[in-house]
Amino acid sequence: MSFAPRILIRPCASSRRAALQRFSSSSTTTSSTSTSTATATATATATATSSSSSTTSTSAPPPLIASLLLSRTPLLTPAPSELEQSYYSHSRAIQHALSTPLPTDFYFKSGSLPLRRFLKSEYEYSNEIYGERLAGKQPDVGDIPPETEYEVLSRDHWQKQSSEIEKGDKSLERYPEQELYCLVKNESTNKWIFPQTDVERLESLDEAINKKIIGVDGSLDGKGMDSWLVTRKPVGVVKKGEQRTFFLRGHILAGQPTLSSSSGYTSHAWLNAEEVEERLGSQGDEKLWESIKGMFGMSDDLANDL
Repeated sequence: MSFAPRILIRPCASSRRAALQRFSSSSTTTSSTSTSTATATATATATATSSSSSTTSTSAPPPLIASLLLSRTPLLTPAPSELEQSYYSHSRAIQHALSTPLPTDFYFKSGSLPLRRFLKSEYEYSNEIYGERLAGKQPDVGDIPPETEYEVLSRDHWQKQSSEIEKGDKSLERYPEQELYCLVKNESTNKWIFPQTDVERLESLDEAINKKIIGVDGSLDGKGMDSWLVTRKPVGVVKKGEQRTFFLRGHILAGQPTLSSSSGYTSHAWLNAEEVEERLGSQGDEKLWESIKGMFGMSDDLANDL
């Protein structure tokens, strides 16, 4: 078997130059096409960004209002009801019957006045609860001088004072067993509202209230009030269209709001929850009360009972 030798054909220089020219021209065409495509994409992106930014800049944010729920906490603990009094009396009688007698030798000096007063009070209570037969023999305590008499004021003592009667609903001493809330009368609408102010851009709710309502230069003139915010977070919100009104809770210890001519308010009042509902309802703000009554601790069932 014989093999014929293969002939190796090498391209000449002119052929190589022609191939290189064709390759370089195709590469240039491809790069120019990709460059033009990238330029068009960047232009479209920039156009979309500028249009979106212009749309964002022209659309204003929804208005925000910070409202203050300023309250005076109860001055007295609530008077117990008849059921509560019966329950406490029954619990005390059971505790007295089951408890170990007090070691009088340890806590009192023998024959001292405090000891005789204690023995007398114990016998009177046992005689009242268990009867004369179970109370036992009356202790011989001798003559006990009366204790120092103190003036006992009625629970509505401050409310009955002439000065407080003249103040009416502007008195901070009204309803000492209930919590009172501050309402102000708007000069432009002639309606009773809660103290409120607009919230500026990059301003927090508590900053707006501290500066514009209860501050020294605020609408309620903080120089004449000892008040503070309970929290920086809102306790409720009321939506009215695009407007959002956030309520923050505050307390007052003493003083009175001083409304200037520039405050926008003509009068103020301290009202309990029932009076707030009545006053808002009388001016046609029933929907507002339905939105905020939860902040007063009043549910639908409780409101119906009241």
